[in-house]
Amino acid sequence: MSDAKIALNMSMVKTIMWEKGPDYTFNLVKKAGVSYFELSQVDMTDDFIDATIEASEKHGVKVIASSVNYQPLFGGKAKGLDLEADIDRLIEVNHKLGVKYVRDSLMPRSCVHSEEGFHKAAEALNRYGRILKDAGINLYYHNHHFEFEKFSGKTGFEILVEETDPEYVGFEPDVHWIQRAGEDPVKWIRRLAGREDLVHLKDYRIYLPQPEELSPSLFHHEECIQFAEIGEGNLDMKAIINASLEAGAKYLPVEQDSCYGKDPFDCLALSVKNIKEMGFADLF
Repeated sequence: MSDAKIALNMSMVKTIMWEKGPDYTFNLVKKAGVSYFELSQVDMTDDFIDATIEASEKHGVKVIASSVNYQPLFGGKAKGLDLEADIDRLIEVNHKLGVKYVRDSLMPRSCVHSEEGFHKAAEALNRYGRILKDAGINLYYHNHHFEFEKFSGKTGFEILVEETDPEYVGFEPDVHWIQRAGEDPVKWIRRLAGREDLVHLKDYRIYLPQPEELSPSLFHHEECIQFAEIGEGNLDMKAIINASLEAGAKYLPVEQDSCYGKDPFDCLALSVKNIKEMGFADLF
């Protein structure tokens, strides 16, 4: 039996957190059956941190990871702390929250179409990872599909994995984005064994637009790909969870970037139900 636990990544309920705050959000997280939570895409003000700690104790929802920005892909307006500018504040905040995992959740802007950018990013992650490690915090890198662009036969993600020091940099593989990149999530989970305390569970669903919206552009864009509740898509989630447990994962955050108009807590409850029915009730 594994000690790993299912968690929820905040991006699935970010607008609710922004509008209603941690008390309201954590109450519904707990009611959906989840007791562990990753902070993401939120400004880490003193008021927010205090409210998060209070809500965590009140509802029994433990914050297990936070996020950080490093050369944000979409420019300098990303919510949250900056790895370069806010390293001292980052350490202070995570100590206050009792969090030991910090996630760089998006590819650096400097890596866009740039092999050299990935080499430099790996060097920087090692440097900041060491600073954080000395403070008792582990730096993790979360992938999308952007990192799988190839440079001379090697992907940017491979460069990051091969050139970062396992002592200072871990990885949080996101299985949906690995699949979308044309790679095998289970193979990557096995390859990253020992470096992935966190694995993002996110299913991958094919859903065609309405007939009147169909056009030949479907063959050139990702119009028919959706994020799905765990067990409602095409990924072999049971194999993914088993591989994650075998590789030493400690937390498996559920994430669904869009719920397509449905209540995200209903989507979360469905994911919880399906994960339990796969035989992983002990992860809750």
